[in-house]
Amino acid sequence: WTAVVARAKWKYRQRAYRYIYMDAGHIGENLCLAAAALKLGCCTIGAFFDEEVNAVVGIDGVSETAVYMGVVGRCDSSGKQRP
Repeated sequence: WTAVVARAKWKYRQRAYRYIYMDAGHIGENLCLAAAALKLGCCTIGAFFDEEVNAVVGIDGVSETAVYMGVVGRCDSSGKQRP
């Protein structure tokens, strides 16, 4: 997920960053709940290399920046633990 910081600051003023991250967390949780309902696995990711992700997504990292990622897929049904 990305955020347009100036737009959030215009609307929410000093609470902008708080709301950006709260919204991203809520969206991530809903993604995980929807995946679980479909018997899929979900992993949300908040620790990533900002510049690389911004480049892949096609944003500048200043006016719009990546704040959170999530992936959904089938779970390994073999029962083996992965490292």
